Amino acid sequence: MENLDRFDRRILGELQKRGDIGPTELSPLVHLSPSQCSRRIARLREEGYIAGIAARLDPRKLNLGVSSYIIIKIKNHSSEVEERLSHFLSGLTEVVSIDYVAGDADYIIKILTRDLETYGEFISKKLMQSQDIESIKSLIALKPIKMSGELPLEFA
Repeated sequence: MENLDRFDRRILGELQKRGDIGPTELSPLVHLSPSQCSRRIARLREEGYIAGIAARLDPRKLNLGVSSYIIIKIKNHSSEVEERLSHFLSGLTEVVSIDYVAGDADYIIKILTRDLETYGEFISKKLMQSQDIESIKSLIALKPIKMSGELPLEFA
């Protein structure tokens, strides 16, 4: 992969803000012609910088009123257990992100549910069904401060 120049970073920055923007609309924002924008976008996709384009949905409009981070410790650190639990967690629709971490915990997952009742059901009827989990701790988000999927581009 080549290094990104300032035009590539501008294009990526604008696409992070509005993934549905076309080369014609993008052109004046990044100071390139529409055809140059189109070629650069195609190259950035081909090189894997653009992994996909998706709409960012409003959780409240979808009746997802409870956002929670759950810290998980596992019973056994074998690769079989880690793979099995990763697969199990990935299959739970309430789970929107999973990170395998170092330190006092093994996984941190973020979940979205309708309300505290469905949150409790998720914990007891789904999450605790895994025999690989030793313990969980929950942190319920009270209100979002920053909800951005935008990645910093100054390091690219």
